[in-house]
Amino acid sequence: MWLLTKEIQPGERRWIVGPTYRSLKSTTWPILRAIMRQHEGAVINESDLSIKLPNDSEIALKGSEQENNLRGAGLDMVVMEEFSYIKPHVYEEIIYPMLTTTQGDALFIGTPNSFDHLYDYYLRGQSDPDWKSWQFTTEEGGFVPKDEIERAKATMDEHTYKTEFLADFVSSGSRAAYNFDRKIHVKQAEELTANLFWGMDFNVMHMTSVLGCSYSDGSIHYFDEIRQSNSNTEQLAQAMKKIAPGISVYPDATGSARSTTSNKSDHQILRDHGFNVIAKKVNPPIIDRINALNRMLLDANGRIRMTVDPKCTYLIKDLEQVQRSRDGKIEKLKDITLSHAFDACSYYIALTNPLVKRSVTSSQW
Repeated sequence: MWLLTKEIQPGERRWIVGPTYRSLKSTTWPILRAIMRQHEGAVINESDLSIKLPNDSEIALKGSEQENNLRGAGLDMVVMEEFSYIKPHVYEEIIYPMLTTTQGDALFIGTPNSFDHLYDYYLRGQSDPDWKSWQFTTEEGGFVPKDEIERAKATMDEHTYKTEFLADFVSSGSRAAYNFDRKIHVKQAEELTANLFWGMDFNVMHMTSVLGCSYSDGSIHYFDEIRQSNSNTEQLAQAMKKIAPGISVYPDATGSARSTTSNKSDHQILRDHGFNVIAKKVNPPIIDRINALNRMLLDANGRIRMTVDPKCTYLIKDLEQVQRSRDGKIEKLKDITLSHAFDACSYYIALTNPLVKRSVTSSQW
């Protein structure tokens, strides 16, 4: 129906691309064929699942398993159906270039399959003004009776039910931020306080800072972030000054002893740029940092004391995807792009809201 919302101009091409040719033939094709049979002059081709209109335009269904057959010139509208089960490069390398020649539109549809490329595109719609994204449950769709949904609850495990019926992006692993729920914690603040702070993680590949504010009730809200690839502390500090200068920074404690690029320590570089560096000489145990973060997300009394603005996409992604290893530490080897925003936000929490009070014989503030 979305493909037919705009008047079809002469010579246009509009496609529905699915995981396989066969899946489209058994599901989408009968519906499209029934609609277009009512269009005078439409030529329906059963063999290649295409419809030619009198103005030389085309509507066609394409399976992505034969990806090289998709290449061509010019595409005006496309639906990527069950996008989680289409290889991500099919859109980026094949479909997208064809849309650029026409300034065409794309619609991505799918059932969540953990935190894959569909999830990444969903995040774009939550922060990028050129994109829009939505989540609809099966009940909201209105096509499945409520009693059938109730039966599904009784027969499906929680993970499958959340994916298939609630359109939730559910992790199958052991999440570090196990109390994080985007429906609860991701929101815009009604107002920001003047008690601003930066959390910061030093990493040459992905230098990261998150900007937050604290409230009188002890809650915090992260509302901005900076991420720079192949950067250094000097460059990140300059970017931070443009947004919120002269405030406190809670960085990785190891930055007191070394620098990413110069003979000055990372902490000294921050001080030279006018920031108040607050850190101990040694980071707290990772398990303590994870537990402190989860308590801010949801404590034993059901209080939520940490929220995140939707535009903080790297932090949200980390909170949903960073995993714990068997020894309780943060898993960093499976995906080196993850955990930097997670670390940046939790350094602040570990110092200001520690779960375990530990006596440190030597500390520096």
